[in-house]
Formats: sequence, structure tokens, C-alpha cells
Amino acid sequence: MLFRCLAALVLLCGVRGLADVVSYECGSLPTEAGWYVGQNWCNTEEWVANGYFFQRVEFCEGYDPPAGQRSSYKHSLADFIGTAAFFVEWRVETTGVRSELPFTAPASLVSTNGGGVSYHFTISADQVRFIRDIPDFPILWPEIDPGVPHTYRVEQYGVDLYVVYIDGEVLDSGIPEGPHPAYDPRISMRAKAEFVESTTVWDYIRWGHIPIDGSGDFDSDDDVDGQDFYFFHECLSNDRPGINGGPDQDAGPGCRFADFDDDTDVDLRDFATFQNAFTGGD
Repeated sequence: MLFRCLAALVLLCGVRGLADVVSYECGSLPTEAGWYVGQNWCNTEEWVANGYFFQRVEFCEGYDPPAGQRSSYKHSLADFIGTAAFFVEWRVETTGVRSELPFTAPASLVSTNGGGVSYHFTISADQVRFIRDIPDFPILWPEIDPGVPHTYRVEQYGVDLYVVYIDGEVLDSGIPEGPHPAYDPRISMRAKAEFVESTTVWDYIRWGHIPIDGSGDFDSDDDVDGQDFYFFHECLSNDRPGINGGPDQDAGPGCRFADFDDDTDVDLRDFATFQNAFTGGD
């Protein structure tokens, strides 16, 4: 079941007048929600149904390069330049086969800027290719379950730390090459096929400021609901060392939202506070 966020399209932050969180809920075509066309080859079939954005792509004869259809969209992140704690999160499912991954197909989302900092996800039905700060770091190839949507999230804390998640589990973390968002920041989303047709279904794409520590609001949508509980439960029940070491269940960067009493762990005391903050839904 796809989790849906019911937040407003843009939540305005009273400090500095900048957007706090921007959410594209995929219930409309991207161009109707502030995205602009980055590339379009061979008229990829696109439609909206039941609140999701679909992209169907096929092999396209006569183009070399690229060999397949491609339809991409971009959105500026300029409102968040200099943000100390920034996240991008999205949920997507695709039928594309993993043999398409070397060609940056079938589903792709990239958060990047002109300063060279880039977080590049290319997603197939059962495997992901993750490239960080091309070309200086090794490529990661995590496996995912086919036939279901997955949630991807990138957090960056200035120049000190980045953390990457798939379905709430930490995939990668470390010291970033530089700040993000910085010069000319943008998000690019795309569906593409080189040799095998596929269909990609986008649920939501969100980006903005990371919620304050101990807010309970993991997804920054200004409420505490079932989506946040999913991630809270991961922090509460898993024996996971902190990103930088420390005791089991340490409230590392991915779990600071769940550490209500600021004691560096997530335990039943935090769960009691989470229950009080819970607004329901999802």
C-alpha cells in the first residue's frame, strides 16, 4: 500500500520567508506542478491515475544516442541554497529490468548542483544504482524487492554529513564533497528505456528543511502520522549502532527526529511522547 501525504503543496516557513517543505504529490502532470521539461525523446506516454504519475517508455528505433525513449523533468532548489539541513525524499515503483541500469534507465532521480555535489539514483524493479558525487566515490548496487514501491531519502547536514536511506534503512553515509543545495541546485526526475519497455509510477517527491530534532515528523509534512510511525518503529526496534559509532539504538542522524528526550537513544520513553504527538492518518 502506498503511503500518501496530505500536506499542502508548499508549506511556508516564517523564518527568512523561505519554503519549508515542497511536496509534489504526483496527482498531476509535473509541468502543472512547477516542473519544466529537461529532455523529451520519442513522446513517452504519460498519464495521471488515482493520484499517481505514470511514465511508460519503449525502445525507440532510429535514435543513437539515446537508444530508447526518455522523458525528464527538472525543478529548481534555489529557495534552499545555504540550508544547513536539507532532505529529498520520493516514492516510486518501476517494472524496468536491472539490465537497463548501466544506461541510467528506467527510473532516475538526481539531486545536484553546480558545485559538483550529486546524489544520483537509478532504479529498476529489483536493483538500484546509487552514484554519489560523480565520479569520486564507488557506485553502490543495493537489491530491492520487486513489485512494490520503495521510499528513497537523502539528507545532508551542511558540509559535515550526508545520509542516504531506502525504506528507512541507512544505505550510505559519510562526509559530503561540499554543501548542498549550493550553486544552481536542482532535482531531475526521469523515466527511460534503452532496450526494454517499462512503466514507472511516481507517488510523491518532497524536499526541504529537515524537521527539528525530537519533532516526530520524519517526512517534514507538518504532522505526525502513520508514515512517521513507520520510521519511528525502525529507530525503536532495530539494534543499530550510531553512524559514527556509539551504543545500540543510538539516535544517529536518521533517528534524531524520534529522540524526544534528547538522550541519544530511542526507547519507550520516546514512544510515549510520540503517542502524544500522533495526529493519526495513514
